[in-house]
Amino acid sequence: MLILTPTPLQTAAERAFFAELAGWETGSGVRGAVMASLPVTEGPMQRRQSDAVLFVPEGVAVVRVVEVERQSGVVTAAAEGAWTIGPGDGPGEVLQLAGGGSNPLDGLMRSGMHAAVTLRKAGIEPGRIARLTVLTGSVTGLLPADGDLGEGDQVALLEPGSLQLGVARAARHAGTDNPRLWTTADVRAGIEALGMAGRVPTVEELNGEGFPYSPYVLRRPDLLTPAALNAAPRRTTAAAPAPAPQARRAGGEGGPLVDPAAAARIAAAAVQAQEAAERRDDAYSSAAVPAAEAAAAPDAPRPQARPGDTMALVHEPGGRPAEDTGGLGGLFGTPEAGAGPAEQRPRELPPELRPRPQAGPLRPASGSSATTPGGGSSRRRQVLLVAAALAVVALLTVVGVLALTEDDGDAGTTTVGATAGAAPTSSAPPGPVLGSTAVVNGTTFTLQAAEEHGTCNGHAYDAVAGFFANSDCTDLDRALWSAEVDGLPAVVSVARVTMPDAASAQALRSLTDTDGSGNVSDLLREGVRYDGAPERLSSAQYASSQQGSTVTIVETSWAGPQTGATSGLDALASAGLSLPGEGVTN
Repeated sequence: MLILTPTPLQTAAERAFFAELAGWETGSGVRGAVMASLPVTEGPMQRRQSDAVLFVPEGVAVVRVVEVERQSGVVTAAAEGAWTIGPGDGPGEVLQLAGGGSNPLDGLMRSGMHAAVTLRKAGIEPGRIARLTVLTGSVTGLLPADGDLGEGDQVALLEPGSLQLGVARAARHAGTDNPRLWTTADVRAGIEALGMAGRVPTVEELNGEGFPYSPYVLRRPDLLTPAALNAAPRRTTAAAPAPAPQARRAGGEGGPLVDPAAAARIAAAAVQAQEAAERRDDAYSSAAVPAAEAAAAPDAPRPQARPGDTMALVHEPGGRPAEDTGGLGGLFGTPEAGAGPAEQRPRELPPELRPRPQAGPLRPASGSSATTPGGGSSRRRQVLLVAAALAVVALLTVVGVLALTEDDGDAGTTTVGATAGAAPTSSAPPGPVLGSTAVVNGTTFTLQAAEEHGTCNGHAYDAVAGFFANSDCTDLDRALWSAEVDGLPAVVSVARVTMPDAASAQALRSLTDTDGSGNVSDLLREGVRYDGAPERLSSAQYASSQQGSTVTIVETSWAGPQTGATSGLDALASAGLSLPGEGVTN
């Protein structure tokens, strides 16, 4: 552990505390961390609220070192109320701490909020901030023995084993829902933001304490939010049905959008009509230009084909470079050199694209270039139009196949619509109903209660209530789910808050993630009950996530008198982020 004491230590408790830490080795041999002396005072009496800030790769904790004066025995600590000291396990007298008071947690909580606000103003996202109280003096024992008071409060004695346990527990709480470790650049920027005087630790020193190296500050909100989203568990609810195709079919049948046979007949009719028009055009051109001049100048510029012209699929004699295919290679390209006209045969259209039989054979008009060797312009226009017709038919066929493929998934719905005629279709309910279940990560959740509001005013407490007074939400969905962890009943409170924009949603989540800042009121807090529900959330575990302008807040608690491991509630809270919370109906 690396200790930083830029200014002289003022109290005997501080000096004893840092003297104990000085005996620990630097680096991660005992515990990789940075303990910086950063006293925080409050009020006109300059009452001490905290003495140091602890940086670990998992997060941040504020530390209060207090001395027990003129008393000795076993200290009984509690999250609320006065602490006591006595000779044994029984109740003793009220603890008297140096500087006044018997419970340092209130001041330590205010110090943690001050550190969180200071870091956020500097553009650094602190995450959860743990609180560690270290007792010095004639203290012979501690209750609870592990010093864990819940909600991020940890108590330790001034001895190596208890201190190491306290630091480890504080690191675990600070690392909850933390998608990214603190890096060397993050710690250096955090120490400077908190106003520590003197030398800032070097990158090498911090790297030796286990902080990953980074030349840039990575705990910025714009960088941390994508990491949090990637770390959040995936939702396991069923995917929403695909929207119905926008194109409507005649009669409501589920066939292709276009009949290929009909498209072929239309293309054939277009070919016939264009051939007749081409014969008229060629007759007019032959009257204006002598055929001898056209034969004498085979390399003269060809008239540009108009869109829709149709050409006969016959071989064109030489006279054009082998590489000049008119932009159409492959099937419609010029034959290779050496292949005479006798070796080429007219390419035929597929049977479905051939024109219908006529009453009599079509005879070309006098002077038409459609069947003469000199009619290169007419043949080129025919090649282009036939290629376009083939492309249109192929495109329509592909569209029809894709439409059939999309309809396979909802064939039952199509059949019902076809047979029911004008019967109205029933839409799915907007969300889960009371009594419905959802399975997330192998745990079955049952919806017990749900409420929806268009405002968050009156549905929050402490600092979060003040936040909504200035920036109200646009929608609030809350629900109570029941579940079991290792056979023990638990309650899961899910609140989904929709803010006007993503920035205000980020501000709300940052506030609720800070211990002691309040929260959105769960339904139990507002008097909602169900069979087997507890009176209130007790020693609740917390998880949150953000998607755009919506913040999801989950709290879990044991519902019965028997309780289990806290890790079970932690996992349940993380799984609760995937529960449906919008549009629940009674």
